[in-house]
Amino acid sequence: MTNEPPSLTPSLPDDLILHILARVPRCYYPTLSLVSKHFRSLVVSPELYSRRSLLSCNENCLYVLVNSEISSDRLYILHQKALLHISSLSDIPICESFVSVGSRIYLFGECSDDVSSIACSIDCRSHTLQRLPNIPIPLELTVAGVMDGKIYVVGQCSAKSTVMVVFDTKTHMWEEGPGLNNPDISSEAWDIDCTMVVMAEKIYIRCEHDSFVYVPKEGKWERDEMLDSKDWDCGNQCVVDDVLYYYDEDEGCLRVYDPKQKCWGVVKGLEGLLAEMGRPYWLKTACFGGKLALYFGKTEEEPSKMWCAEILLEKRQGGEIWGKVEWCHQVIEAAEPFFFRVSVSVML
Repeated sequence: MTNEPPSLTPSLPDDLILHILARVPRCYYPTLSLVSKHFRSLVVSPELYSRRSLLSCNENCLYVLVNSEISSDRLYILHQKALLHISSLSDIPICESFVSVGSRIYLFGECSDDVSSIACSIDCRSHTLQRLPNIPIPLELTVAGVMDGKIYVVGQCSAKSTVMVVFDTKTHMWEEGPGLNNPDISSEAWDIDCTMVVMAEKIYIRCEHDSFVYVPKEGKWERDEMLDSKDWDCGNQCVVDDVLYYYDEDEGCLRVYDPKQKCWGVVKGLEGLLAEMGRPYWLKTACFGGKLALYFGKTEEEPSKMWCAEILLEKRQGGEIWGKVEWCHQVIEAAEPFFFRVSVSVML
Protein backbone atom coordinates (compact mmCIF):
# COMPACT_ATOMS: atom_id res chain seq x y z
CA MET A 1 0.00 0.00 0.00
CA THR A 2 1.07 3.57 -0.65
CA ASN A 3 0.17 6.74 1.18
CA GLU A 4 0.21 8.93 -1.93
CA PRO A 5 -2.97 11.01 -2.34
CA PRO A 6 -5.15 10.16 -5.31
CA SER A 7 -4.72 12.26 -8.43
CA LEU A 8 -7.07 15.24 -8.66
CA THR A 9 -7.51 14.62 -12.38
CA PRO A 10 -7.26 10.84 -12.78
CA SER A 11 -9.05 10.56 -16.09
CA LEU A 12 -8.93 13.99 -17.70
CA PRO A 13 -6.90 14.15 -20.91
CA ASP A 14 -4.32 16.90 -21.24
CA ASP A 15 -6.30 18.57 -24.00
CA LEU A 16 -9.26 19.07 -21.66
CA ILE A 17 -7.03 20.24 -18.80
CA LEU A 18 -5.41 22.80 -21.12
CA HIS A 19 -8.84 23.97 -22.23
CA ILE A 20 -9.83 24.55 -18.59
CA LEU A 21 -6.54 26.17 -17.56
CA ALA A 22 -6.65 28.52 -20.56
CA ARG A 23 -9.81 30.12 -19.12
CA VAL A 24 -8.28 30.63 -15.67
CA PRO A 25 -6.74 34.12 -15.01
CA ARG A 26 -2.98 33.87 -15.18
CA CYS A 27 -2.55 35.29 -11.66
CA TYR A 28 -3.62 31.86 -10.33
CA TYR A 29 -0.99 29.92 -12.31
CA PRO A 30 1.71 30.06 -9.58
CA THR A 31 -0.75 28.37 -7.19
CA LEU A 32 -1.85 25.83 -9.79
CA SER A 33 1.77 24.92 -10.49
CA LEU A 34 1.99 23.64 -6.90
CA VAL A 35 -0.65 20.98 -7.54
CA SER A 36 1.77 18.60 -9.24
CA LYS A 37 4.80 18.42 -11.54
CA HIS A 38 2.41 17.74 -14.38
CA PHE A 39 0.45 20.93 -13.72
CA ARG A 40 3.71 22.83 -13.37
CA SER A 41 4.72 21.73 -16.88
CA LEU A 42 1.29 22.57 -18.31
CA VAL A 43 1.11 26.14 -16.98
CA VAL A 44 4.37 27.06 -18.74
CA SER A 45 3.73 25.11 -21.94
CA PRO A 46 3.48 26.89 -25.32
CA GLU A 47 0.30 24.89 -25.99
CA LEU A 48 -1.47 26.54 -23.05
CA TYR A 49 -0.66 30.05 -24.26
CA SER A 50 -1.65 29.18 -27.81
CA ARG A 51 -4.98 27.96 -26.44
CA ARG A 52 -5.41 31.17 -24.40
CA SER A 53 -4.88 33.18 -27.56
CA LEU A 54 -7.38 31.10 -29.57
CA LEU A 55 -9.98 31.53 -26.82
CA SER A 56 -9.20 35.28 -26.52
CA CYS A 57 -8.26 34.70 -22.88
CA ASN A 58 -4.78 36.18 -23.09
CA GLU A 59 -3.99 39.14 -20.84
CA ASN A 60 -1.69 42.14 -20.85
CA CYS A 61 0.77 41.87 -17.97
CA LEU A 62 2.99 44.73 -16.82
CA TYR A 63 6.59 43.97 -15.91
CA VAL A 64 8.87 46.44 -14.15
CA LEU A 65 12.67 46.36 -13.99
CA VAL A 66 14.38 48.19 -11.12
CA ASN A 67 17.83 48.27 -9.58
CA SER A 68 19.52 49.77 -6.55
CA GLU A 69 22.99 50.59 -5.30
CA ILE A 70 23.26 47.33 -3.37
CA SER A 71 21.51 44.84 -5.70
CA SER A 72 21.41 43.91 -9.38
CA ASP A 73 18.50 44.40 -11.74
CA ARG A 74 15.31 42.84 -10.41
CA LEU A 75 12.16 42.06 -12.37
CA TYR A 76 8.65 42.52 -10.93
CA ILE A 77 5.17 41.82 -12.24
CA LEU A 78 2.17 44.00 -11.43
CA HIS A 79 -0.47 41.83 -9.76
CA GLN A 80 -3.59 43.14 -8.01
CA LYS A 81 -2.16 46.65 -7.56
CA ALA A 82 1.14 45.39 -6.16
CA LEU A 83 4.54 44.61 -7.64
CA LEU A 84 5.67 41.04 -7.00
CA HIS A 85 9.35 40.17 -7.29
CA ILE A 86 10.18 37.30 -9.67
CA SER A 87 12.83 35.62 -7.56
CA SER A 88 13.68 32.97 -10.17
CA LEU A 89 15.28 35.68 -12.34
CA SER A 90 18.27 36.66 -10.25
CA ASP A 91 20.90 36.75 -13.02
CA ILE A 92 19.56 39.43 -15.37
CA PRO A 93 22.56 40.97 -17.17
CA ILE A 94 23.09 44.71 -17.16
CA CYS A 95 21.46 46.07 -20.31
CA GLU A 96 20.45 49.45 -21.69
CA SER A 97 17.37 48.91 -23.87
CA PHE A 98 14.28 46.78 -23.38
CA VAL A 99 11.31 45.89 -25.60
CA SER A 100 8.61 43.22 -25.60
CA VAL A 101 7.40 41.02 -28.45
CA GLY A 102 4.66 38.50 -27.78
CA SER A 103 5.39 36.71 -24.51
CA ARG A 104 9.05 37.76 -24.34
CA ILE A 105 11.05 40.72 -23.12
CA TYR A 106 14.21 41.44 -25.11
CA LEU A 107 17.25 43.13 -23.56
CA PHE A 108 20.20 44.69 -25.38
CA GLY A 109 23.37 46.57 -24.65
CA GLU A 110 26.60 46.65 -22.63
CA CYS A 111 29.66 45.48 -24.54
CA SER A 112 30.92 42.05 -23.51
CA ASP A 113 34.73 41.55 -23.56
CA ASP A 114 35.00 44.44 -26.04
CA VAL A 115 33.95 42.04 -28.79
CA SER A 116 30.18 42.15 -28.98
CA SER A 117 27.15 43.41 -27.12
CA ILE A 118 24.79 41.37 -25.01
CA ALA A 119 21.41 40.25 -26.31
CA CYS A 120 19.00 38.05 -24.38
CA SER A 121 15.32 37.45 -23.80
CA ILE A 122 13.07 36.59 -20.88
CA ASP A 123 10.30 34.07 -21.50
CA CYS A 124 7.49 35.50 -19.36
CA ARG A 125 5.56 32.22 -19.47
CA SER A 126 8.21 30.35 -17.52
CA HIS A 127 10.24 33.34 -16.23
CA THR A 128 13.46 31.98 -17.64
CA LEU A 129 16.36 33.81 -19.29
CA GLN A 130 17.73 32.88 -22.71
CA ARG A 131 20.93 34.20 -24.28
CA LEU A 132 20.57 35.26 -27.91
CA PRO A 133 23.21 35.79 -30.59
CA ASN A 134 25.22 38.81 -29.55
CA ILE A 135 24.80 42.09 -31.39
CA PRO A 136 27.28 41.75 -34.29
CA ILE A 137 28.73 45.21 -33.67
CA PRO A 138 29.88 46.38 -30.21
CA LEU A 139 27.34 49.03 -29.22
CA GLU A 140 26.72 51.24 -26.23
CA LEU A 141 23.99 53.72 -25.29
CA THR A 142 21.50 51.56 -27.19
CA VAL A 143 17.83 52.30 -27.78
CA ALA A 144 15.35 49.89 -29.38
CA GLY A 145 11.93 49.72 -31.00
CA VAL A 146 9.72 46.98 -32.46
CA MET A 147 7.95 46.80 -35.81
CA ASP A 148 6.48 43.72 -37.53
CA GLY A 149 8.34 41.29 -35.29
CA LYS A 150 11.70 42.93 -35.91
CA ILE A 151 13.63 44.88 -33.30
CA TYR A 152 15.55 47.93 -34.47
CA VAL A 153 18.53 48.66 -32.22
CA VAL A 154 20.50 51.89 -32.51
CA GLY A 155 23.66 52.68 -30.58
CA GLN A 156 27.16 54.05 -30.73
CA CYS A 157 29.92 51.72 -31.88
CA SER A 158 33.61 51.78 -30.99
CA ALA A 159 34.36 53.98 -33.98
CA LYS A 160 32.17 56.65 -32.35
CA SER A 161 29.65 56.46 -35.15
CA THR A 162 25.94 55.75 -34.78
CA VAL A 163 24.78 52.38 -36.12
CA MET A 164 21.44 50.59 -36.55
CA VAL A 165 21.10 46.80 -36.56
CA VAL A 166 17.93 44.70 -36.80
CA PHE A 167 17.05 41.53 -34.88
CA ASP A 168 14.45 39.17 -36.38
CA THR A 169 12.53 37.58 -33.48
CA LYS A 170 11.33 34.73 -35.70
CA THR A 171 14.69 33.59 -37.09
CA HIS A 172 16.84 34.87 -34.18
CA MET A 173 19.19 36.36 -36.76
CA TRP A 174 20.74 39.80 -36.94
CA GLU A 175 20.44 41.90 -40.10
CA GLU A 176 22.33 44.95 -41.20
CA GLY A 177 20.27 48.06 -40.60
CA PRO A 178 19.96 51.18 -42.75
CA GLY A 179 22.88 53.53 -42.85
CA LEU A 180 22.62 56.46 -40.46
CA ASN A 181 24.35 58.80 -42.85
CA ASN A 182 22.49 61.85 -41.56
CA PRO A 183 25.24 64.10 -40.16
CA ASP A 184 22.83 65.41 -37.52
CA ILE A 185 22.69 61.94 -35.90
CA SER A 186 26.34 62.21 -34.96
CA SER A 187 28.40 60.70 -32.19
CA GLU A 188 28.49 64.11 -30.51
CA ALA A 189 24.68 64.24 -30.39
CA TRP A 190 24.25 60.64 -29.25
CA ASP A 191 24.17 60.31 -25.46
CA ILE A 192 22.41 58.57 -22.62
CA ASP A 193 19.28 60.69 -23.06
CA CYS A 194 18.59 59.54 -26.62
CA THR A 195 15.38 57.61 -27.07
CA MET A 196 13.30 55.75 -29.66
CA VAL A 197 9.60 55.11 -30.18
CA VAL A 198 7.61 53.45 -32.98
CA MET A 199 4.38 55.00 -34.27
CA ALA A 200 2.32 54.24 -37.37
CA GLU A 201 5.05 52.08 -38.97
CA LYS A 202 7.70 54.74 -38.49
CA ILE A 203 10.69 54.85 -36.14
CA TYR A 204 11.21 58.10 -34.24
CA ILE A 205 14.66 58.75 -32.80
CA ARG A 206 15.25 61.70 -30.48
CA CYS A 207 18.71 62.99 -29.57
CA GLU A 208 19.61 66.38 -28.17
CA HIS A 209 16.81 68.66 -29.41
CA ASP A 210 16.01 67.03 -32.73
CA SER A 211 13.82 64.14 -33.87
CA PHE A 212 14.65 61.88 -36.81
CA VAL A 213 12.06 59.68 -38.48
CA TYR A 214 12.90 56.48 -40.35
CA VAL A 215 10.36 54.73 -42.62
CA PRO A 216 11.51 51.08 -42.98
CA LYS A 217 9.12 50.20 -45.82
CA GLU A 218 10.47 53.07 -47.92
CA GLY A 219 14.03 53.03 -46.60
CA LYS A 220 14.13 56.79 -46.11
CA TRP A 221 14.56 59.40 -43.40
CA GLU A 222 12.16 62.25 -42.64
CA ARG A 223 11.92 65.15 -40.21
CA ASP A 224 9.01 66.20 -38.01
CA GLU A 225 9.44 69.80 -36.93
CA MET A 226 6.20 69.85 -34.94
CA LEU A 227 7.37 66.90 -32.85
CA ASP A 228 10.60 68.80 -32.17
CA SER A 229 8.66 71.66 -30.60
CA LYS A 230 8.40 69.77 -27.28
CA ASP A 231 11.17 68.18 -25.17
CA TRP A 232 9.84 64.63 -25.15
CA ASP A 233 13.28 63.02 -24.79
CA CYS A 234 13.10 62.96 -20.99
CA GLY A 235 12.74 59.18 -20.72
CA ASN A 236 9.13 59.25 -19.53
CA GLN A 237 7.44 58.81 -22.90
CA CYS A 238 5.49 55.88 -24.32
CA VAL A 239 3.23 55.06 -27.28
CA VAL A 240 -0.37 53.88 -26.99
CA ASP A 241 -2.25 53.09 -30.22
CA ASP A 242 0.28 54.98 -32.37
CA VAL A 243 0.02 58.13 -30.25
CA LEU A 244 2.88 59.54 -28.14
CA TYR A 245 2.40 60.45 -24.48
CA TYR A 246 4.90 62.08 -22.15
CA TYR A 247 4.85 63.87 -18.81
CA ASP A 248 5.89 67.51 -19.07
CA GLU A 249 7.79 68.16 -15.84
CA ASP A 250 7.90 71.92 -16.34
CA GLU A 251 4.16 72.34 -16.86
CA GLY A 252 3.02 69.42 -14.71
CA CYS A 253 0.77 67.91 -17.40
CA LEU A 254 0.51 64.84 -19.60
CA ARG A 255 1.11 65.80 -23.21
CA VAL A 256 -0.03 63.86 -26.25
CA TYR A 257 1.19 63.93 -29.87
CA ASP A 258 -0.67 62.52 -32.87
CA PRO A 259 1.86 61.85 -35.67
CA LYS A 260 -0.85 61.60 -38.32
CA GLN A 261 -2.39 64.97 -37.48
CA LYS A 262 1.04 66.38 -36.51
CA CYS A 263 -0.35 68.22 -33.50
CA TRP A 264 0.28 68.40 -29.75
CA GLY A 265 -2.36 68.38 -27.06
CA VAL A 266 -2.82 67.85 -23.32
CA VAL A 267 -4.67 64.85 -21.87
CA LYS A 268 -7.85 66.13 -20.17
CA GLY A 269 -9.56 64.77 -17.08
CA LEU A 270 -6.45 64.08 -15.00
CA GLU A 271 -6.56 67.21 -12.87
CA GLY A 272 -7.35 65.28 -9.67
CA LEU A 273 -4.54 62.77 -10.16
CA LEU A 274 -2.00 65.45 -11.08
CA ALA A 275 -2.99 67.50 -8.02
CA GLU A 276 -2.55 64.43 -5.80
CA MET A 277 0.90 63.72 -7.28
CA GLY A 278 2.02 67.32 -6.96
CA ARG A 279 5.44 67.59 -8.54
CA PRO A 280 6.58 63.95 -8.37
CA TYR A 281 10.19 63.13 -7.57
CA TRP A 282 10.21 60.99 -10.73
CA LEU A 283 7.59 59.73 -13.19
CA LYS A 284 7.60 57.12 -15.96
CA THR A 285 4.93 56.03 -18.43
CA ALA A 286 4.09 52.66 -19.98
CA CYS A 287 1.55 51.26 -22.43
CA PHE A 288 -0.77 48.72 -20.84
CA GLY A 289 -2.99 47.03 -23.41
CA GLY A 290 -4.44 50.22 -24.86
CA LYS A 291 -4.30 51.97 -21.49
CA LEU A 292 -1.65 54.15 -19.91
CA ALA A 293 0.25 53.31 -16.73
CA LEU A 294 1.98 56.04 -14.74
CA TYR A 295 4.67 55.02 -12.26
CA PHE A 296 5.94 57.70 -9.93
CA GLY A 297 7.72 58.49 -6.69
CA LYS A 298 6.03 61.22 -4.68
CA THR A 299 8.96 62.77 -2.83
CA GLU A 300 12.72 62.50 -2.58
CA GLU A 301 12.23 61.63 1.09
CA GLU A 302 10.55 58.34 0.12
CA PRO A 303 12.99 56.82 -2.42
CA SER A 304 11.94 53.24 -1.64
CA LYS A 305 8.24 53.70 -2.47
CA MET A 306 6.53 53.54 -5.86
CA TRP A 307 2.99 54.42 -6.87
CA CYS A 308 1.16 53.42 -10.04
CA ALA A 309 -1.95 54.76 -11.75
CA GLU A 310 -3.85 52.96 -14.51
CA ILE A 311 -5.53 55.34 -16.96
CA LEU A 312 -8.21 54.56 -19.53
CA LEU A 313 -7.81 56.75 -22.63
CA GLU A 314 -10.66 58.05 -24.79
CA LYS A 315 -10.52 60.11 -27.97
CA ARG A 316 -13.52 62.42 -28.07
CA GLN A 317 -15.11 64.44 -30.83
CA GLY A 318 -12.76 67.14 -31.98
CA GLY A 319 -9.70 64.98 -31.37
CA GLU A 320 -9.26 65.70 -27.65
CA ILE A 321 -7.81 62.88 -25.54
CA TRP A 322 -9.41 62.32 -22.14
CA GLY A 323 -8.08 60.12 -19.39
CA LYS A 324 -10.03 58.33 -16.68
CA VAL A 325 -8.10 57.10 -13.64
CA GLU A 326 -9.21 53.53 -12.98
CA TRP A 327 -7.03 53.17 -9.90
CA CYS A 328 -4.01 54.73 -8.21
CA HIS A 329 -2.14 52.85 -5.50
CA GLN A 330 1.24 52.37 -3.86
CA VAL A 331 2.60 49.22 -5.49
CA ILE A 332 5.87 48.66 -3.65
CA GLU A 333 7.91 49.69 -0.64
CA ALA A 334 11.35 48.21 -1.11
CA ALA A 335 13.94 47.43 1.53
CA GLU A 336 16.28 50.05 0.08
CA PRO A 337 16.08 53.01 -2.33
CA PHE A 338 15.77 51.87 -5.94
CA PHE A 339 16.01 53.22 -9.45
CA PHE A 340 13.15 52.60 -11.88
CA ARG A 341 14.57 51.38 -15.19
CA VAL A 342 11.70 50.36 -17.49
CA SER A 343 8.20 48.90 -17.67
CA VAL A 344 6.94 46.82 -20.57
CA SER A 345 3.61 45.18 -21.32
CA VAL A 346 3.61 41.49 -22.29
CA MET A 347 0.73 39.51 -23.78
CA LEU A 348 0.22 36.19 -21.97
